[in-house]
Amino acid sequence: MSTWSPEDILAGKYRLVRKLGAGAAAEAWEAENVLLERRVAVKILHPHLATDAKTRSRFLAEARASARFSHPNVVTVFDIGVAEQGAPFIVMELCDGETLSTVIDHRGAMGVSYAADVMAQVLAALHAAHEIGIVHRDLKPDNIMLVHPRPDEPLVKVLDFGIAQGILGDSPEEGGFVFGTPEYMPPEQARGETVDARADLYAAGAMLYELLTCEVPFHGDDATETLARVLTSTPTPPSTKNWAIPPALDALVLSALSKDPDGRPATAGDFLAALVPFTSSGRGPSLSPSAESEAPVPLVAGRGGPPASSAQPVTAPPRKLELVADTVPPPPHPLLHRKA
Repeated sequence: MSTWSPEDILAGKYRLVRKLGAGAAAEAWEAENVLLERRVAVKILHPHLATDAKTRSRFLAEARASARFSHPNVVTVFDIGVAEQGAPFIVMELCDGETLSTVIDHRGAMGVSYAADVMAQVLAALHAAHEIGIVHRDLKPDNIMLVHPRPDEPLVKVLDFGIAQGILGDSPEEGGFVFGTPEYMPPEQARGETVDARADLYAAGAMLYELLTCEVPFHGDDATETLARVLTSTPTPPSTKNWAIPPALDALVLSALSKDPDGRPATAGDFLAALVPFTSSGRGPSLSPSAESEAPVPLVAGRGGPPASSAQPVTAPPRKLELVADTVPPPPHPLLHRKA
C-alpha cells in the first residue's frame, strides 16, 4: 500500500496529483509545483529503503549526478529533497507521451528507419552520459519515453540516468545482488561483475532487436532461464524474423549483443555512427557536448517523488510479430509513464 495520497504536499510546494506507478526502488507520482503552477513527475524512495542512511545518501547522490548534464533526449531533473518521514524524493520533467514498451505493445515491430531514428536518439543520450562517467545499467523500453512534437518526428526521453545505479546495493564488491532486467542485461552484469558503459550498449542492441522484430533476443519462462540464455545462447539474427532488415544493420545489432564487451561497438558514439545510415534523414542527432550545470541541484527540505526505476524482470512472452510499413506510425496514445 502506498504511503502517499493525492493532495499530499511535498516540501511545501509539490502537490501529488495521481500515482503513475511503483518500481523496486521508488514510487512515481504526477505532481504540481504549486508555486510555479507547473506539472512535474516526482519519485519517492520506498520507506523500507529510506530508513537506511547509506541508501538515502546514494539516492540523492545519483540524482545529483543525473542533473550534472542537460541533453534533449534525457528527462531533466529539477529538484531533490527529503520528506518529513525521511524518504528522499526527486523532481523531474513530466513527459506527455508513452513508453517505448507501450509503443511496441500497441504497434508491433517498427520499420527500419523509424527504429533507427528512435535508437539514434537513445545512443545520443548514452553518449552524453558516458562522457561524464554516468552508466545507466537498467536501460529498457520502460525507461524510454516517446513524445511526438510533430507526427513524423519522434522525440526520445531517457529516464533514470544515474538513478538506478547503486540504490539497491548491487555492486559486487559490496556483496549485493544482480540488479537489472534480464532481457536487456549483458552477460557480465548477469554474472554480477562490475560493468562499464558497454553494458548500456548491449541493452541498446537488445532494444533495437526488439523494435525491429517485436521479440527480445533472449527469453525464458522465468528470470533464471532468461539469464541462462543470456549467458550461453547465441542470438538469432533479427533478419530471420524481419526480411526488411539489411545485412549491415543485422550485423550491427548482433555485434551490440556480443557476449564479450570488446566485441561490441567501443562507444555509444561509434554505435550511433554505424546506425546513422539507416535513419530517415541519414544524419542522426548531434553529439555536441551536453550542457553541464554550474551548481548542484538544490536540496529542499520538507516531506516526500519522479518515475521510479523498475529493476523487476520482464517475463511476458514474446510479443506477436506485426511488421509495419517503414513510414510514420499512427499518433501515440496520450499516456504518461506506464511503469515507474
